[in-house]
Amino acid sequence: MTSPSLETLTPEVQAQIMRNIASVPTFISLLRASPRFYQVFRDRRNYLLTQLAFNQFHPDIHDDVWTLAKALQFPQPATIDDIYQQIRQFKLVDDDYRHASIPAATIVPLCRIGPTIAWFVEHYRQSSLEVLANLGTQMGLQQDTQTLQSDLFMAERGRLQRAFCRFQTFCCLFAAPQGQECNHEYSHQARHYLCIYTLDEVEELVCIRDYLVRHLWGIFEAMEEQAMQAGAEDAIHKLANACRPWNWFSREAKRYHPSYMDHLMSLGLLFLYELLQSDGLKRAEIVMTNSSPRENFISDAVFNDLDKFYHTDEYDNGFYNGEGEYIGDEVDSLSQGLLWAHDYKIPTDFARASFKGHRDWGYVFWHKDRLQAAGVLAQK
Repeated sequence: MTSPSLETLTPEVQAQIMRNIASVPTFISLLRASPRFYQVFRDRRNYLLTQLAFNQFHPDIHDDVWTLAKALQFPQPATIDDIYQQIRQFKLVDDDYRHASIPAATIVPLCRIGPTIAWFVEHYRQSSLEVLANLGTQMGLQQDTQTLQSDLFMAERGRLQRAFCRFQTFCCLFAAPQGQECNHEYSHQARHYLCIYTLDEVEELVCIRDYLVRHLWGIFEAMEEQAMQAGAEDAIHKLANACRPWNWFSREAKRYHPSYMDHLMSLGLLFLYELLQSDGLKRAEIVMTNSSPRENFISDAVFNDLDKFYHTDEYDNGFYNGEGEYIGDEVDSLSQGLLWAHDYKIPTDFARASFKGHRDWGYVFWHKDRLQAAGVLAQK
């Protein structure tokens, strides 16, 4: 009698196994190892890919995942009216995805970007908690290093996944096609996208923006250091001269570096992953061949225009509606770090410069236990 194995299970059971896999590499390995599983996959391709895509994310953010899935297929360039209409249609009801079979053209890009977002979540954890640990050393905080550096809590992972999903959605909706000017003013970006979120959710997006800028500055500085040490014959110097009619590292040129960073961020997480994984001449080539001054992207939308829509009739998803009535009943769901930073009061504005230092260690994302381990909550 043949011993039971995965190969001898019924197709229905094999499909049930595949629909609960949350790792793209594991899913691919199973299909390569088993002709039976591959046949079951072929018969249910769109359905199983839909489950795989959503399984990569925290269950509480599936609306945002669905938004991203649709945004990845959004035509470019899009008009503001198109964006305004579409962004309010990106909704799932309860667990609709569990019964959905989304077309491959929509779901395959989401399967691709899921592992990239997972990489950024872990990279953000390591980078930001390192900043927090260094801050603790400088300030003499009593820190529990083991808890501080522990794996992410589910709520933390969900917040970070949500923020990266929304950042990528922002790129899909408002990034200009290569070689074209953006036709969306930052006021439109604030009005039609950022203002649909609550204040703490906006601050999450700003934390992601600051984290990316911090690493892009590091890349720019490393390129300059390498070029200066090797002199004018260095390959990076030659690349800079080929890409730009002026010295990339001059004082005048550096005035434009922040706008170049905005453009690089607008190219999305898949591009930024490739950039952060590269080094040396390859990294310099990616930066310089993709850099162009880019106004009117997320930095301008957040820091220059968002406050105009607060306490107005158009902003009705925050803690107060247009009539000044308090609607933020779910205060317990807010990040403890956010409430601590605002003296346990609901914040009344966006992206304050005074919280730049807090954003560098991701204060809106961390669980109360991690903040206590960092010694933060004992500080005023």
